[in-house]
Amino acid sequence: MFPLSASQQIVWLQQKVVPDSRAYHATAVIDFHGEINPTVLGQCIADAVGRHDAMRVQICDEDSAVARQEVAENLRVEVPEHDLRGADDLAGKRADLLREHVHAEFDLRTAPLARWTLVRLAESHWQLFVTEHHLVHDGRSTVEFLSDVLGQYSAEVSGRQYSPDAAPSYEDYVAYTASSEYRATIAADVEWWKEQLDGADFSVDFPGLGSRRSALFDHRGGQYRQALSVELMDSVRALARESGQTVFSALLAVHAELCRRHSGQNDLVIGLPVANRPAGFERTVGMMVSAVPLRLVIDPRSPGHEVAAGAMTAIFDAIDHESAPTQDLVKALKLSSRGLVNPLFNMMFGMHDGPCPTVDVPGLSVDMQVALSANSTKFDLSVVVMPDKVLHGDSGDRAYELVWEYSTQLFGPEDVELLATQFEDLLRAFVAHPSAPIGTLAPAVVAPAVPATRDEHEVVPTADEAPSAADAADRGEYAESLWLQAFRDILERDDIDDDTDFFRAGGYSLLVPVLLAHYESLSGWRPPTSLLFEFSSPLQLEAASAARRELTPDLQR
Repeated sequence: MFPLSASQQIVWLQQKVVPDSRAYHATAVIDFHGEINPTVLGQCIADAVGRHDAMRVQICDEDSAVARQEVAENLRVEVPEHDLRGADDLAGKRADLLREHVHAEFDLRTAPLARWTLVRLAESHWQLFVTEHHLVHDGRSTVEFLSDVLGQYSAEVSGRQYSPDAAPSYEDYVAYTASSEYRATIAADVEWWKEQLDGADFSVDFPGLGSRRSALFDHRGGQYRQALSVELMDSVRALARESGQTVFSALLAVHAELCRRHSGQNDLVIGLPVANRPAGFERTVGMMVSAVPLRLVIDPRSPGHEVAAGAMTAIFDAIDHESAPTQDLVKALKLSSRGLVNPLFNMMFGMHDGPCPTVDVPGLSVDMQVALSANSTKFDLSVVVMPDKVLHGDSGDRAYELVWEYSTQLFGPEDVELLATQFEDLLRAFVAHPSAPIGTLAPAVVAPAVPATRDEHEVVPTADEAPSAADAADRGEYAESLWLQAFRDILERDDIDDDTDFFRAGGYSLLVPVLLAHYESLSGWRPPTSLLFEFSSPLQLEAASAARRELTPDLQR
């Protein structure tokens, strides 16, 4: 048994608080064009699961405030098969199978935290549905795992010996990240980020689009997929080569300018996914990816190519300091956020560039669809850039796809389709006039005046919902608050009173299980994890706890 990694801790807590969320289910569909042997393919999947310990981990959190994980042995891996050849409404039946595959719940305490389903659509067309929980998944790991599976399959059906590439285990990775050497790297990176983010605004809001959130972030989401043509992306590539930049930095610069126009903010913090793989762990399968708060200051008078150059510098600097975990940055910056939102950023822009795995079997080719929608999202708005090689490998045609995931608490489909259209228009204008001031490029977007600010991620309770400590004292209620004692013990502060907000007093999401375990030791009752994300002061929690226990007097956990 060993600890969760820093990235896994965040995923575990989010899933525990919102167990019905599918935001951390990652689904891909592998298309096989040609003849395959399903029995051999299923065995190759099972063998690959046996080679990669991350694919066999299960969570141990029954009797502990802090979850740990263990690697299951002698795991039985099943790959159900469905033959839809000749079926009435083949497309509908396939969609139903995929929907069930994506949305089925994972029991985090039972390995594997991944599943596979093989579907035959025609004589020479098969699809493998793959869904992995983010506790064992990141984009690079998916490519590594599938490459291992298809490498063995190619060898097996061709009568060749298969020798998998050696890689450290995921348990080795977790141990290394706890070493004094790596912790020193983290400490240095945290200090660098503190300096970079001094005075930053950690939220980007579009007051003229969508609606204001009226409840705590709950992961409900939608998705829009946008195709960028070969013609357009060839122009972007040519401009990037001439300017000594990358395609991704050009796309990020355009996206940041679009965010500037809709938000009215020149100083932006946008999340950037980073691989976060220490040297030697490049081929390891497991959850390692993290996200860093990329700060971009956009001067609308600057030429577009200069903005793109600044974005590229910011990206490379961020990658050089990618080891800092989110929770360490939040503590170092003394940020707080009630609920499940990330205090460092609410918008993400990243690239998935792991190529589609290949298969070395005559007459057989492979395509891949990734980032399929689970009607959920982790952020207000997230954009993933995917080169065509991700979908089609070496047979790709140089086009790109952008996947826009958005919170349906904030945006409707028409809002995101408008953003995607404006992004493409702005990208075309940038390619045509890279030396023009970026703020003058079409299309024109004028952000409405920003209203008086408050923390829009915070639900503002009514007077009835959030009584004050003084009112409670007048009524003689809660004279001895166990929640107050628990707050003071865990936050190590004597100045906390009944009205203190846990998150504003230095608490953070990963400290919530520790607080709940301590409260259980004082009261003999374990509240649900979600309670502290609904009520965050001792007074509110006392009232809510009393109501819960009155409704469920026999509930002990």
